[in-house]
Amino acid sequence: MPWVLDETMIKLPLAERDTPSAMPRRQLPTRYLGLLLVLLLALGGCSATRLAYDRLDFFIQLYAADYIDLEAEQEAVWEPVLAAEHERHRAEELPYLAAYLEEMLVASQRGFDQENMGCLLGSLDALYRRQAGYGVNLAVPLLVALSPAQVQTLEARFRERTAEDLDEASAAVTPAGREKLARRYLETIEDWTGPLDPGQQAVVTAIVGRMPQSRQAFIAYRDQKRAELVKLLGARAGEAQLRAFLTAWLVEFQDLPPELAQARREMRARVTELFIELGQRLDTSQRRHLQDRLRDLRDDLMQLQRQPRMAALSC
Repeated sequence: MPWVLDETMIKLPLAERDTPSAMPRRQLPTRYLGLLLVLLLALGGCSATRLAYDRLDFFIQLYAADYIDLEAEQEAVWEPVLAAEHERHRAEELPYLAAYLEEMLVASQRGFDQENMGCLLGSLDALYRRQAGYGVNLAVPLLVALSPAQVQTLEARFRERTAEDLDEASAAVTPAGREKLARRYLETIEDWTGPLDPGQQAVVTAIVGRMPQSRQAFIAYRDQKRAELVKLLGARAGEAQLRAFLTAWLVEFQDLPPELAQARREMRARVTELFIELGQRLDTSQRRHLQDRLRDLRDDLMQLQRQPRMAALSC
């Protein structure tokens, strides 16, 4: 059930719930590491998926340029890097995304249980890391070319974003904030299954209410890593050093604080519970709706490839 991917990813170090049509104007380029996965799993129609993917490089360039005020010369140098990486992603990463949708479809047909949920979430972790590597590949050539003034602009925008996020985090821990989160889950789930009945809605609300509240800890950790990044940029770090830093942070989670590591484990447990509990309560029409959506999106990802294939996953 891909509806939970946006909320599970928000517990990871950087990725959040952005799509080209609803993305805030100013975003750090490395945040695009999670964009593709969320985008492709959130869109509904096949034409929308293909259109969004084919124009993804354009949206990335547009928002990256806006976030750090890229100069025309910098954009010109970065554009072929972006185009080449986008084509590599089409050839090497879409097969994994398509295979994950197939894996999800098979699990939905058999019924979600502890075994296949462990497999699905393990595959999702691996898939996230692959998309994170895509983001790092895009970010490093861009970041290494920033001028001191652009680094200062980036740091200032980090501070702006933190202030906004802290306000949201404070609101999220209130009863109204938890209710809002539950509504967001319900809306996303119903987009995949069709309307839920009151009993099904109650299951979702109860499980969401037990999800870890670690947003403020996440913001503190993210700000620490952003400060380290700014320091590296200010010291004119080279591509190799920046790549190693971003990979350790965003791909490998090498120094994830214990509190956030525990929150990730708790989130996996709640997501597993949600899949199993709600999956058992879906009626025939809802199951058909979900499986049709999974098939359609899987087929879209196959059609987007030049030479369609599905990669081998662990499950």
